[in-house]
Amino acid sequence: MFGADKKYLIVSISDGVIKVAQATSSGNLEKVARGSFAANSGTEVAAVALKTALTSFNRKLPVICVIPANAATAKNIEVPSSDPEEIKSIINLQASRHTPYSREEVLISYINLGLNAQHNTRLLLVIVHRDMVKERISVLESAGLGVDNIIFVPEAEARFYAKALNLKKEALPAGVIDFSLNSTSYLVISKGTLLFERNIPIGIKAMMEGTEAQAKLQDELKKSMEAFIQEDGNEAPSSYVVTTTHEAVKNCLPALKEALNVEFQMTPFSNFIKCSADVRRKLQNEFGDDSFLDVVAPALTAAKCEINLMPEEMILKKKVESQSKEVSKSGVAAVIIMVLVGAMIMSNIYFKATYLDRNLRQQFAPQIAQVEVLQEKMNKIKLVRGYIKERMVSLDIIHELSAITPNSVYLSNISVDDEGTVIIDGVANSMSEVFSYVKSLDDSTMFKDAKTKSTSTKKENGNDVAAFEIEFKLNNSKEPVS
Repeated sequence: MFGADKKYLIVSISDGVIKVAQATSSGNLEKVARGSFAANSGTEVAAVALKTALTSFNRKLPVICVIPANAATAKNIEVPSSDPEEIKSIINLQASRHTPYSREEVLISYINLGLNAQHNTRLLLVIVHRDMVKERISVLESAGLGVDNIIFVPEAEARFYAKALNLKKEALPAGVIDFSLNSTSYLVISKGTLLFERNIPIGIKAMMEGTEAQAKLQDELKKSMEAFIQEDGNEAPSSYVVTTTHEAVKNCLPALKEALNVEFQMTPFSNFIKCSADVRRKLQNEFGDDSFLDVVAPALTAAKCEINLMPEEMILKKKVESQSKEVSKSGVAAVIIMVLVGAMIMSNIYFKATYLDRNLRQQFAPQIAQVEVLQEKMNKIKLVRGYIKERMVSLDIIHELSAITPNSVYLSNISVDDEGTVIIDGVANSMSEVFSYVKSLDDSTMFKDAKTKSTSTKKENGNDVAAFEIEFKLNNSKEPVS
């Protein structure tokens, strides 16, 4: 019911709990696993726990890393523009107003909720600290996994239930409450996507330990409904879909219904997926105290999710790798064409020489013109090949810099002029790293005459760092840079 089939490996790391799912975009859940580690114990400990959980999974599948609601800040805002580029610029300027961190310390993304009556664009802005995302990426890489996509869990869950419940775009906002082990997600869906979300730090584990958690949950759900009314200006939904059938959840719903004056409908996410009897047993028995919606929904909704929390440097790296592969394919195709054309030319030359030896030059004179045409085509192919080689220079520069630049050095700007002079701006932890980096550039076979144009010291993330501007030339500077 969810479209074309594509397999994913989805990983969730939150509050000392690791959850892994292997699922397809068509709704087939193949494998699930859960592990735990001591919170705040570092990436190495988490990586060991993840490796253990991944024992029977296919590690070659595209990997989706999910960011839970409690690790991000989500705000409903309005911007006075409908142009995508203008919206991005406005958000970049406004992001620091919604978080205590500087713009450089956070990653931002948003969902476009459409225009309001004043023709302003309504957005759900999501802000997450860059270090938190990098920590998760580090854990996955230490466990031998790459990262192909980073998805915000509430958006994936909202799109999952919008599709599962067949909610029309013109339908009234609908509520979803997802109870997991350590937290509860309050979601409001509108027009097929996430309209509002709030994370409540009370989960099934706390609800099983005593009735005090139920009173706190009731209070937090009431606050969530009031927050939605305040931000969106509409009434909160009068009924909510509950994603799990755990006994602790069943026991608390009657009291919540009476106190909040809302209806609760238990519609577990497992009703909308296909899985083996073994996987279903794990979900119901071994992992019955937790919700796996956060690692199931992303597989089914990855293609439609608007929020992208991948760091810019990773996006650039993937683009360069993709372009390099395309250029390589083009090169191989050009070589094959040249070989075929060459074979045609050689065969023509051979047969013509044979007939010429038999004094038939005059009879087959028209063939000479054909050879000349083929030769002209060959010359054009050579020109195209040379042009492709020149276009590779820019990618070669980025590739070489990627290989030389250490993890402690961050580049903020790269520029190349027509004379082959390259200027890079960036920061390093110390001046000694800057000078060491200059030497590494000078030792490169691709670059020469590396020197610092300027250096300075500044504060970044509370630490002293060395800002620098370095200039160097390409060894083959006569080639134009595209």
